[in-house]
Amino acid sequence: MPKVYNSIIVPASIEQVWFRINNFHDFSWAPSVIISCEKVGEGDGNTVGAKRLLNGVFLDTLIAYSIIEKRIMYSMDEGPTPMSSSEIRDYVGNLHLLPVTADNTTFAEWSASWESGNADTVKFMNHVYRCLLGDLAAEFGAGQNT
Repeated sequence: MPKVYNSIIVPASIEQVWFRINNFHDFSWAPSVIISCEKVGEGDGNTVGAKRLLNGVFLDTLIAYSIIEKRIMYSMDEGPTPMSSSEIRDYVGNLHLLPVTADNTTFAEWSASWESGNADTVKFMNHVYRCLLGDLAAEFGAGQNT
């Protein structure tokens, strides 16, 4: 079972970061990766069962959402090669925030697992998640000279 795990420290409080990412239908904070995020069907961006179409090719379904745990879990129902439904099965992505109490920053971790015989899937998704987390940290000033 392929798995990926990526993490980053975001220079903002967990409340600020959660407020920015908690809508499953809003990826405006990730401009280097997500060109478009379309709501598909009914349901708002924090209701289990909500669907989104990212960049016109990734179809995701929200499968778990916790304000208390600051966690969003989703399935990938369709994607481009090497992540298409004919190449992978049972994809579960997990975006989770934890507070870093020593300095009031946020530890953001993004992981996923799925069934596939294609080794390219891990490299592909690691790159996507690293870029997404980089965008998230940059949204709060990481890497910028002030």
